[in-house]
Amino acid sequence: MLDRLYFANTKAQIYYEDANFNIWKFAAEESAGKRQKRPIILNYSIMTRAYGTCFNKDNFIEFFNRQGFDVFLMDWGKESLFTLSGWTLNDLADAFDAKAVTPLLKDYKVDNLNVFAICIGGLITSHLINRELKKNKDYGKRFHKISYYGSPILGSRDLGMARSFLQFYQTMKPYRPALEKTGISLYAMDMIIMQSTGISMMEWFWQRFWEAGPETFTKALALTCDDRLVPFAAFMDILEEAFTSNPDNGKESFHFDGDVSNIHFFNLVGEHDFLVMPSASIVEWNSTIPQQFASFDQVIFPGGHFIFARPGFQDVKERLAAWFATD
Repeated sequence: MLDRLYFANTKAQIYYEDANFNIWKFAAEESAGKRQKRPIILNYSIMTRAYGTCFNKDNFIEFFNRQGFDVFLMDWGKESLFTLSGWTLNDLADAFDAKAVTPLLKDYKVDNLNVFAICIGGLITSHLINRELKKNKDYGKRFHKISYYGSPILGSRDLGMARSFLQFYQTMKPYRPALEKTGISLYAMDMIIMQSTGISMMEWFWQRFWEAGPETFTKALALTCDDRLVPFAAFMDILEEAFTSNPDNGKESFHFDGDVSNIHFFNLVGEHDFLVMPSASIVEWNSTIPQQFASFDQVIFPGGHFIFARPGFQDVKERLAAWFATD
């Protein structure tokens, strides 16, 4: 319910809006030395409030804007009880493609776009590209640079919350037909996560935000207490795709399946990410993943899952913004 309040205090403008989600535009800084020809789509998670990405003045969007990028933030979900009810992961991917990727290619008169994907936003991006590559081998050419941060690229290797999520998935799978058009509260998901991460993770999270200062702490508290409904069907699809692959079958679960040789990829991994454990997102340099892309880079830094909502880590943010700006 605080979405409008927080976005009202930013320079965000509505690019697209319907009953299910918003896309917010953050225009490039007028003082930027170079106006970038391609925008960046920030594909955020469906599992928390998107205003967390921009409620302090030391966030990724600010750094991208200073480099001359327009940024389009995918804000999945609204406050209504049946938000995105019945939506599957395929529906989320459809909306991402139809309401962001395709229109922005036309608006900016470019052949490809940039994507910065956080957490489940990376899973949605991977799902879309992998799905469309099966239909059109040239689909990957719609993207120039893609960066993931805290995304479950290799979910089968996650030894943290994966256990609880798998248990939830296996327990609820028989009831999916009856629950297909319902939503699941973020509070309920917090309880699931707590089963595997424990109180120590919560203490660490609040300590980091307390150290960041009263304003950041207060906003983080509001972000945590501001509930929303996530589509049950999509949540089940996400669990199946990210966490049910067999780690012993020799197949990495989240590399791209198809021609992405034109895409430049940058992977950000937080050492203290208790939600998407480093084991689920660190790419081995000698694996097949780096070889798929035009270029591959990876940074492992001493942060957690929510550094986008905290001041600091300027070197990481500046490095990523500069990477996007280098053609």
